[in-house]
Amino acid sequence: MVLALALTVGFAPPELPPEASTASPTTAPEAAVDADAPAPADSSDAPPAGPEAPAASPDAPAASPDDPTPSEPAAAAQPSAPAPAERVQVAVPAASEPAEAPASSETVDAGASGPALSPASDGAMADAAPPKTWQAELFVDLSYGFSSNWPDNHIYRGMYTSPRLHELAVNAVGAFVRHRVNDSEPWWFELGLHAGAAVDALTSAEPIPGGPDGKYAGAEVFKHIALANAGFRIRKTKTSLGAGVFEGPMGVGSFWTANNWNYTTSWESNVVPYYLAGAKIVQELPGNVEIAGWFVNGFQSYADLNAVPSGLVQLTWARPSREVGPPRTGPSNLTVSTNVYFGPESTDLAPQDWLVYWDTWASWDFDDHFSVAGVWDLGVDRPGRAREQQSLYTGGALFLRGTVFDRDNARIDLAVRPEASWDRDGRFFGVDQWLLSGTFSANLRLWDHLLLRAEYRYDHSTAEDGFFYHAEFTGDDDRPLASNQHTVFMAMTGWWDFWFGRAER
Repeated sequence: MVLALALTVGFAPPELPPEASTASPTTAPEAAVDADAPAPADSSDAPPAGPEAPAASPDAPAASPDDPTPSEPAAAAQPSAPAPAERVQVAVPAASEPAEAPASSETVDAGASGPALSPASDGAMADAAPPKTWQAELFVDLSYGFSSNWPDNHIYRGMYTSPRLHELAVNAVGAFVRHRVNDSEPWWFELGLHAGAAVDALTSAEPIPGGPDGKYAGAEVFKHIALANAGFRIRKTKTSLGAGVFEGPMGVGSFWTANNWNYTTSWESNVVPYYLAGAKIVQELPGNVEIAGWFVNGFQSYADLNAVPSGLVQLTWARPSREVGPPRTGPSNLTVSTNVYFGPESTDLAPQDWLVYWDTWASWDFDDHFSVAGVWDLGVDRPGRAREQQSLYTGGALFLRGTVFDRDNARIDLAVRPEASWDRDGRFFGVDQWLLSGTFSANLRLWDHLLLRAEYRYDHSTAEDGFFYHAEFTGDDDRPLASNQHTVFMAMTGWWDFWFGRAER
């Protein structure tokens, strides 16, 4: 997702203050982690929550890695690889030092993505006070975007997280409260509310139960619920179960832009679900592997399109965190995850009419100053039908982030993202086309509560009649639309958080 201007609030699941660390981003993007042993992420800087992902969930993988919330203090113990059950987020690692001694017990989040924490030493566990286990966050995300096409409707077509151009836009404001799993309280809870132009854009494609004449249902009722989930962890079997509204585990990048290395998100991130409503079970396996199964309402849908749930299976491997040697600093993490989504996305319930979508991402933190992440997807709608009745999508992106300046209260990161997406039949963007883009971002983080960003982005569409709105041509059916677009964003994100409550000894 902390008074913010781009946030890290629910974006990157925050670590407990005593154990928070400078782990790099990871998510999609907010998974279950072991309180007794390191795990193999709701966004997302990667990812503030963590690609674009490297920041889980959301700053949840060193983007499509997830990363820790910027406001969290660095932990005395180095984090292990990011927890994989949520969307990997590419976010910048927190730079602050711990405000107090390491917590007496490891606290991890099975409900949201984020880096897993290493257990405290035996001495610390014996002497330190129980950690605070509840976190409250506030954030705000503001931006001003300039487009070379100057559309009269001020809309950046196809972009959810920063949909408004040529005006000061309040893309998102929100508040979150979380309880993290710890060794004495093996349960988690997340509740987040948000509003703004990006929230309206995110739910604009939601169906309304009852068809065109339906009212007072669907997104209009639920769109301000950013996260709302609870669950518990069975420590003996290392199994976690939860239900509610979660940050989606697919893709690199978080909906809450403070979690991401770049301000705008990739086209791939705007295809896969930013949120899922349903239930999940996560099981840790030997070899730093986790497998997760989800039963959800739909492919980013609060409303019921049909009475049959869809499914998602996720397999994630995370190499144990390694300390790098001088002159480099910080931990080195590597995480790889693959997700397969399947189920009916219309009133036709036969398997040949299902949507089948395969998402794979990887995130590598070379150290705390350089990270790289990548994602590639393949989706087929109505796979059992004749080719002319099918819809095919494939696309992905490469994320790179490097730190060029790092002092006590200031950090400057530069991020680059080339990407390509092919919506062969217009299933996701409404037009048959390739979308080719390149993005460069400069991010200045101050005092772990303020993020200032400048970003240039170039987009090209191969659609015959163009894709981007320009001047008075502001309808999807207007001709001609623009094939190219240059955009410059100036953005500011602020966040504030505090911890309260303590685990029982």
